[in-house]
Amino acid sequence: MAVPERVITNDDLSQIMDATDEWISLRSGVKQRHLSLPGHGSSELAALAGTAAIKDAGLHESQIDALITATMTPDYYAPGIAAVVQERIGLAAIPAFDLRQQCCGFLYGLDLADSLITSNRAENVLVIGAEAHVGFFPWGKPEQDGSFPVPDEKQREVNNRTRGWSVLFGDGSGAMVVRKAEGNDGVIASRLFTDGSQSGLILVPGVGSTQQPYVDQAQLDSELHLPLMDGAGLYRSAVRLMPEAVRQVCEKAGVEVSSLELVIAHQAIDRILEGVRKHLDLPAEKVPSNIARYGNTTAGTLPILFHELRQQGQVGPGALVCFTAFGAGAHWGAILYREPAANPPARN
Repeated sequence: MAVPERVITNDDLSQIMDATDEWISLRSGVKQRHLSLPGHGSSELAALAGTAAIKDAGLHESQIDALITATMTPDYYAPGIAAVVQERIGLAAIPAFDLRQQCCGFLYGLDLADSLITSNRAENVLVIGAEAHVGFFPWGKPEQDGSFPVPDEKQREVNNRTRGWSVLFGDGSGAMVVRKAEGNDGVIASRLFTDGSQSGLILVPGVGSTQQPYVDQAQLDSELHLPLMDGAGLYRSAVRLMPEAVRQVCEKAGVEVSSLELVIAHQAIDRILEGVRKHLDLPAEKVPSNIARYGNTTAGTLPILFHELRQQGQVGPGALVCFTAFGAGAHWGAILYREPAANPPARN
């Protein structure tokens, strides 16, 4: 995993908007978030996490057969970050995929990696979820040290109007190497879904190909470049559909939900995680949260949390883990995974 060094606490945000630590914490569970400095984007975080994952797997960059990156915050309108990350890491001229399933991006990436491996099109696939959300935050132009200006009355009104979503997100990246191996460990089953009728739950209405030109001052003045978020609708869908997907993938694999050691759920807000626990009848230790320290890192949440749990010794050999996420689109699903007893030997 990789996160920016800069940490912004809720108390820091209280200086630029009318939002106290208590107000933010009660609504989201977020206490702090890591934010990138100007000039540093999601590809940089992706490359750092990806390089660390390759090293952790005991491989060399030349042994990676395919790269999958998931982000909703690419460095540029075009291209996506996959090619940029491929060059940053020093990978060969391998296929590199860009996924845009937002909060569900890493889950879709894992499924694609498994498909490439089981179809014998790759043996070692690097999957990365990375986000640099800070560019979306309409808090005024930051200084080079990342500090935000003391807002005047007009800027403070903007900060207050958008605080419902802007305080939730943080920057960060996580990566995994998915490797071909014998036996029944690793990815066991997956269920993925998309429902375009829910595309309005999270939407950036401007700065796209339907606009001519795709960006102009009128759109910026109307704040069409900023996300619109139906918080209540997102909550209702996420707390229903993530547990439903977990049950479905467990049924597909013939295992009981109660036999899961861990459910690695998308880290949106703590209230959603509480709903997932309730619907699955699982305790907090089986559906853990790191939202307080990172906020919602969108495509980065699943691999960041999984990495931390591995580091803490909570993903032992044979552990049955279910990854689940819900994101804009709407996209959602679940992947069932069993931690191998040992890493497969690296190929020459």
